[in-house]
Amino acid sequence: MPFQGIEQPDIIQIDNQLRLRKYDGNFLQAYTWYQDDVVRKFSEGITDPNKRLDENWVAKKLNSLNKSGELYFIEVFENNTYVAIGDVTLLENNPPIEIGVEKYRGIGIGKKVMSALVKRAKEIEIKKIYNTGCYEDNYASQKMLISAGFRLVLHDKEKRRMVYEIDL
Repeated sequence: MPFQGIEQPDIIQIDNQLRLRKYDGNFLQAYTWYQDDVVRKFSEGITDPNKRLDENWVAKKLNSLNKSGELYFIEVFENNTYVAIGDVTLLENNPPIEIGVEKYRGIGIGKKVMSALVKRAKEIEIKKIYNTGCYEDNYASQKMLISAGFRLVLHDKEKRRMVYEIDL
């Protein structure tokens, strides 16, 4: 239980086509999106097209996020079923979000998911989400964070990182 005394919901329904589903330990669902060049570059900082993230790496990452926060798969309703397209973790310090399936990027899903995470954070009485970072050339994430209410607090030029926070 990442937040002391607080039960993580199995489902957070965002709208009739989008939901967050509590991580169930099936890291293989996420394996393909962690092979995506955009995810590897903007999430993990990997620009070498030959460097791949194996199943053990994905399992360690997701299990670590699950222990430190509320990890959810982002799911869209497609062909009469929900399909996982990414993941997001509620953390006070730098909550990560991945839209791992390309066709779902740039259409507002990230904003809806991050807004739902902010709402959940308020429900469990988190006062601030801070140190939320993205690379300076990740314009889509910058736009998404600002549209979800975050404000830019630092541009770390040495690390090429933009840092955002939101008071709740």
